[in-house]
Amino acid sequence: MIRSRRFRSLSALIAMFLPGPLRRWVHTKLLGYRLHPTARIGHALIDVDSLEMGEGAVIGHLVLLRGCTEVRLGDWAIIQMLVWINSVRAEKGYFRDVERRPALIMGHKALITMLHFIDACDLVELEDFASLAGFGSLVQTHAVDLKTLKQDCAPVRISESSLVASRSTLLPGAIVPSCSIVAAGSVVNGKLVGHQLFGGVPAKGLRETDLSWGYFNRPREGKPGAW
Repeated sequence: MIRSRRFRSLSALIAMFLPGPLRRWVHTKLLGYRLHPTARIGHALIDVDSLEMGEGAVIGHLVLLRGCTEVRLGDWAIIQMLVWINSVRAEKGYFRDVERRPALIMGHKALITMLHFIDACDLVELEDFASLAGFGSLVQTHAVDLKTLKQDCAPVRISESSLVASRSTLLPGAIVPSCSIVAAGSVVNGKLVGHQLFGGVPAKGLRETDLSWGYFNRPREGKPGAW
């Protein structure tokens, strides 16, 4: 496995343009990524320290995934095409005296659809069956502390069986509770509470979700299907 940061980045770039079997060989043999035999990576630039993909997990075409110390996709987790996931590497010293974990963790059948931007300078977690759906959403884990004029970080979590709709913004420290929906165009700037439909700027509870809906009761076994 390649240790040099420069040669790892070069290998990741070359792999993006290779046919499937050669691309997989570079990812597993040269970069040391741990891929289940059924996991698939498209023509994507994957330049991270550690990548683990479970059964049926997919990273689609034209995904940029760089700078994370750890990326983990559970069984049947999917990142669709044209998603940009970027982080500042831990050794860069950009966030001095800030404890952070630059990582992306996706649970069982978690989903990130197309055309999203994810700042993973701190942990971004999608629990089992969680979805960053639609398109054009921003997940942001770092921002300037205006009191100290220093960069600060906080993790973001989309909890189990929740959905964040198109063009939403999740700010540092955002937590979407389980079995909840964030309406399109909303801004989540902290910890939300309850099984609710949230919406607005900032997002607030609008009404309780119906836990009998099919989205909240998808089967754990088998392929994910439409979701």
